[in-house]
Amino acid sequence: MTDGMNWDLIASRLQDEQRKMIHEENWRGPDFYAEALRRTFGYRAAGEQRDRERTLPYEHLNAGQGLMTRAESRHEQEGAVYFANAARERAEEQVREMRAEVARVYREAAADLAKLIRDRCNERTVPSRYRREGVLWAADLIDPAVPKDQYGNAIPRDTDAA
Repeated sequence: MTDGMNWDLIASRLQDEQRKMIHEENWRGPDFYAEALRRTFGYRAAGEQRDRERTLPYEHLNAGQGLMTRAESRHEQEGAVYFANAARERAEEQVREMRAEVARVYREAAADLAKLIRDRCNERTVPSRYRREGVLWAADLIDPAVPKDQYGNAIPRDTDAA
């Protein structure tokens, strides 16, 4: 924020104010430099009347925010909060999209794996009928296209209806 500051002009004004305070007003006190800076930047406490200006109660310079009024500081903070919230919302949307894509890829991989298991399972590779049924049941558990109950167990197919 120092790009727009004319430091030479500020230094000149500060020296002029200090000269006036010392030579013309015979200023003495512990707040000499603070008062010189106030005068340099034209600071007026809230509630003081300015020449032909309306007094605004929020025009306090706050040292923690640099050389700006509280209203300007509040405006800057609200802008920063707005952009931070917008960035957070964008990031959350991207995370939702990525999770949906990962779930889709997992479903495709599970379907491919279940198909591979079913293709490889036959009387020659798995000679026992009960083991073969167990392998096919495991493939049904893996396959996302097979309907499942609320606990993730495959719902048995009606072999009598066929």
